[in-house]
Amino acid sequence: MDKALRQKVFDRDESCVKCGKFLYDSVAVHHRKLRKHGGPNTLSNLIALCSNCHNISPGSVHQNPRDSYESGYMVPSWADPEEWPLLLPDGSQVLLKNDGTTLEIRGKHNGW
Repeated sequence: MDKALRQKVFDRDESCVKCGKFLYDSVAVHHRKLRKHGGPNTLSNLIALCSNCHNISPGSVHQNPRDSYESGYMVPSWADPEEWPLLLPDGSQVLLKNDGTTLEIRGKHNGW
């Protein structure tokens, strides 16, 4: 992943999209649709996570795949990341678009 794309993820997210903590040195750019499932390096597929939320703590994205799919931190192999909602720490749900914008959605998404 190139540095410019990584910076765009940090500019959009500003804090960990799971816990809401400000991003310091220990941060990961996470592929929502995992790379092993063909997940692309696109803004709709990439989110910023602190290391605890990414893979260190017992409640992390990789250690809790069921919750991660339901919250949008992970996207099923058959789904389009641009159409799979992401739950933010404030309880709102957004769609991440490939142009770097977000679209707030209301109600429960059909994919969940």
